[in-house]
Order: sequence, then C-alpha cells, then structure tokens
Amino acid sequence: MKSPIAGRITATCTAAALAATALAGCGSGSGAGSSAGKELTYWSMWKDGEPQQTALKASIAEFTQQTGIKVNVQWQGRDVLTKLQPTLMNSPAADLIDNPYNNVKSKIPAGGAEDLGGVLGQKVSGEDKTVGEVIPEDLQKLAAVDGKHPMLPYVITCNSIWYNGARFPQLAKNPPATWQAFQQLVGKQKLALDADIPGYNASWYISLVIAKLGVGSFHQAAADKTGATWDKPQYAAAAAQVEQLAKGGYFADGYNASKFPAMQQKWATNKADFILMGSWLPSEAKTYAAEGFQYRTFNFPADGSPSTPVACQPSGWVVPAKAEHKPAAEQLIAFLYGKKQMQSYEDATASLMARQDVSVAPAAADIAALVKKNGTYMNADGVTADFSDWWTKVFLPLDDQLVTGKLSAADFIGKLKSQSADYWKRGQ
Repeated sequence: MKSPIAGRITATCTAAALAATALAGCGSGSGAGSSAGKELTYWSMWKDGEPQQTALKASIAEFTQQTGIKVNVQWQGRDVLTKLQPTLMNSPAADLIDNPYNNVKSKIPAGGAEDLGGVLGQKVSGEDKTVGEVIPEDLQKLAAVDGKHPMLPYVITCNSIWYNGARFPQLAKNPPATWQAFQQLVGKQKLALDADIPGYNASWYISLVIAKLGVGSFHQAAADKTGATWDKPQYAAAAAQVEQLAKGGYFADGYNASKFPAMQQKWATNKADFILMGSWLPSEAKTYAAEGFQYRTFNFPADGSPSTPVACQPSGWVVPAKAEHKPAAEQLIAFLYGKKQMQSYEDATASLMARQDVSVAPAAADIAALVKKNGTYMNADGVTADFSDWWTKVFLPLDDQLVTGKLSAADFIGKLKSQSADYWKRGQ
C-alpha cells in the first residue's frame, strides 16, 4: 500500500491553497446545527483492514458499549476530505473526520472547521487528566492555525533515514552527524528511492535547505513572490548536493524509473541500504521485510548547524463547523485519547502517538528518541499547507527533474526562480 499519512498525500495534493482557515465556534458543542444526540457519523482516512483501521474500530466499539452513542463509521481512505469538501458549507456528510494537518489547512474552506480548543479542557474518559494535558504543548502548537485548533492530533509522522540495524550495528552509537560523514557512508552503499512519488523526492532538497538555513527558510523562499530569495547561495548549494546524489550513482539502480514500492521493497530485502522515509515505514514494509530485519533510523545529518530538528506532520480529528452532532463527536475524540486506546493504536501500528506516555513499539523507538532530543518542524516546512498549489504546479515538477538527474542544480534554481515569479504574477 502507499503511505498511510502525509508523505504521498502531500505529494499528490492538487487543491489550491486557500487563505488560512477561519474557524467557527470554540469546541463547546453548542451553537447552530449541533445536537448532542445518540449517534454521529465518522469518516476516516484509513481503509478497511489496515492496522490503523483495526485499532480504531475496536476503540469505537468500546466507546459505543460504554456510552450508548452509535458511531456510523465509514473507512473512506486517503481522499476522505476531498469527498467531504462539497458538503462542508451546508450539511456536512460526516460529523467527524481524520486527516493530516496540511490537508486540513489547505483544503477546508474558511469557516469550515470547528475550533476544538474547548476539547482540550475535557477530561479523558476514565482519567483525571484533560485532553490538553495528555497532548504535549509543542504538538498542540504544531497543529494549530492562528492560535486555534481546527484539528486535534492523535498521531505524527516524521522523516528520518532508515536502515537495517542487523546489517549496520555500529550506526546505533555512531550515526553520521554531518553531510560529509553521511556521504562517506552512503558512498559505499545505496540509497533507495521510489522517484515516482514526488513527495519522497522533495524530502531530499527540503531537508538539505533546512540543514543549511534553518526552519522557515524553504517556506520563506516559497512565499517570495519575486523569486529573489532563491538567489541565496545556500539554496543552490542544496540543489548541487541533490544533483551529486542523482548523478553520482548514490541511488539504487532503477530508482528513476521505479514504481512504488519497488525501491522500498529492495531496501526491505537488503538490496539497498538506506532510505529517507516517514515513520510509517516499519508498518508498511513488515509484510515483505527480510527475516530478522531490525528497523533503525537516524536523523537527517546537519549541514552547517549543530543539529537539525525532525520534519514531522500531525494527523488528527476534525469536526466540521456545521456538523449536526458536535458534542457526540467531541465526546468520541476525548474517549480516543484514553491511554488504553492510544496504546492499542501504538501496538497495532508502531506509530508516534500524540499521547507520549504510551509504551513505544521497538520499531518506533529511534524516531521517538530523535523527536524528543531534536524537536520538530512542520513537514515540507509548512509549504504544502500554505502554498499547496505552488507546491504542486511549480516546485514538484522541477524537483522531480533534479532528483532524477534530468535537470542540473543551476537550471533547477533558475527555473524555480522564474517560474515562481510567473506563478505569483498570474495572481495565484
């Protein structure tokens, strides 16, 4: 299957970015169009049979048993928000959905999402803690829009470089801390990359920009309507590093003509050595990984700074502003933040949970430690949420050519500057 959450969703996002989402209400469960009721409709981004769906299904059944509230759940898959969009401003087809942050911010129209800030003050079912007390404050802020909460996160996906610890046991204590050390390491090995997934390609360039210039630098360049920011030498230097990877034989043979998950499978069967991927990887690759495979990971190496924060994206629950059963939806959210429910989801998926007092699955231990040590920043530096149309129409096509060796670093920067300026001149 393809990426459970943000990686391929952001890669294929085609909806134009709207203005920063205006929010309705204050998560109180009151107001026009809301009713406590004894049922709600939940549309989920997970598909029937996926580990995430199995865990949520069991928790929802327990919720109904305890509260008597019927949950009409539909496992819609990754395009759930696209299906829901036409109904948001009138009578939403669902009272509750889940989705990645970038989609929530870029695809939900002004006034379309309830501010769930009030839910943060609700008690978690069966516990003395509130929802706000079990979600770390930095994660609350990461998922906020203008200080409000159109989405409450329950899981985060974070990018890092993965390898088989059984083959490279020395890296657990001595991972490459600089780009030079990383190049020396992979110069003797091979990087896996399914280059037909644009979001995977983009992670290389963006990570290098952030490593050089810090968080916010890629977003700043994307937002520059003149295109002049791309003239800074660090942007060209990052492109040159990607070009070196592409033309220097660092990627596994066939990466530029592969169809997902060919290269990922090559990595999981020890025919390639390293892969830059989201934290969903262990769950996704376990069906075809080599026997005895040990999922280990290290942070993207620094390149001019002491350390680099981890690129992450939260995914969570959203209540449409005009949902008919807001209180029931919010009650379900508070229930699902229970430690038992969060632990069952973790056990099934080896994810990074928003609730961090659960026991982390072994496959997620490294990435959890990286997040705790280095901190986080929004995946793609927030660009997929704020400038999704530019991302899709301007950046991704050029980046694909850079990563596959069809475009030099100099031409990449030149075209990125000119096409960005043209894009903004058209009034996009």
